[in-house]
Amino acid sequence: MLRKIININEDICDGCGNCIPECHEGALQIIDGKARLISDLFCDGLGACLGHCPTNALTIVEREAIRYDEKKVMENIIRQGKNVIKAHLVHLKSHNQDEYFKQALAYLKLLRAD
Repeated sequence: MLRKIININEDICDGCGNCIPECHEGALQIIDGKARLISDLFCDGLGACLGHCPTNALTIVEREAIRYDEKKVMENIIRQGKNVIKAHLVHLKSHNQDEYFKQALAYLKLLRAD
C-alpha cells in the first residue's frame, strides 16, 4: 500500500535520540548509533518526530509500506506503562486521528475485560 511514512537519512543522523520520545507509537529506536524505523506498521506517518531532529535527518515520504496497525502499536507500547499509553492517546487526539483513537480505546477495553 502507498502511504506516508518516516524516512531517516542515515548519512546525517547523529543518533542523538531526540526523535524517540516524540514517536508515541514506538516506531523509532536508536540502533548502532542511528535512528531506525523498526517497523512500517508502527509508523503513523504524522511526523510528530520531525521537529525534534537537530540535523533534519527525518522526513516524511510517500512509499510502499505495510499498513499502520493501531492494535499492533498498542501491543508494543502497553508494556511501557500508563504514561506511554496516555501520551499515545493524547498524540492521536491532537492529530485528529479519531478512528485510531477509537481502536486504541477498544483494545484497552478488551484488556480490562480479560
